Amino acid sequence: MKQYLIFQLYAPLASWGDEAGGEMRRSATIPTRSAVLGLLAAAVGIRRDEEQRLESFNHAYHLAVRPRSGRESWLEDYHTTQVPPVNRKRRYYTRREELDRPASDLGTILSQREYRCDGYWQVAVSCDGQPEFSLEALQQALMQPCFPLYLGRKSCPLALPLKPELKNSTLREIFYGADQLQPPAELELISGARGPCYWDDPAEDSLPKQSEQQCYHQPLSRARWQFASYLRFSGQPAEEQ
Repeated sequence: MKQYLIFQLYAPLASWGDEAGGEMRRSATIPTRSAVLGLLAAAVGIRRDEEQRLESFNHAYHLAVRPRSGRESWLEDYHTTQVPPVNRKRRYYTRREELDRPASDLGTILSQREYRCDGYWQVAVSCDGQPEFSLEALQQALMQPCFPLYLGRKSCPLALPLKPELKNSTLREIFYGADQLQPPAELELISGARGPCYWDDPAEDSLPKQSEQQCYHQPLSRARWQFASYLRFSGQPAEEQ
């Protein structure tokens, strides 16, 4: 057994950014590795321009997610965004500064954004080595975060407390057994919801690896918006299928 930090994620709207191409910005069905790491980094107070700290942080943990929603739906939002001309020699620090110019100098970008409605997910985090922030430190940060937390986009605030807990257990027991985090009784939308668990620790052996997928949500550089690939596994006990 090993130690895990487990917590819940729920909001009326969530957007887990997937590979974006063109005008459509799609959402993954489950929280991506980059989204969960970003939420944790915001909780402990790492700023977006602290590249070295972020690089170390983003390689320090293994993540596992189990969706528990029973009546999820999709929402598409049509966006029009004003943007200034491209100027790589200038950095804008606020949206007001970016738009402080004659209207004739501004262009318009059209896009559509996907959102996941009424999603509820349970997350388990384990350490890989000796990170700057222990699981105990992450737990305290989730209860008193340094920066506001949201599910993928700033327009998706949390609708329930994260309820972080520390468990010495296995992923099988955490997501399907006696140690699992109990969903709030008032969330009828998860009633009877079944589904697989997704994880990125290749050493995980308490759950059957029924499939694996090459994903591209491992953050490399926040400044350059670069991501690397990693293997994500999925599976569930036979009695839950």
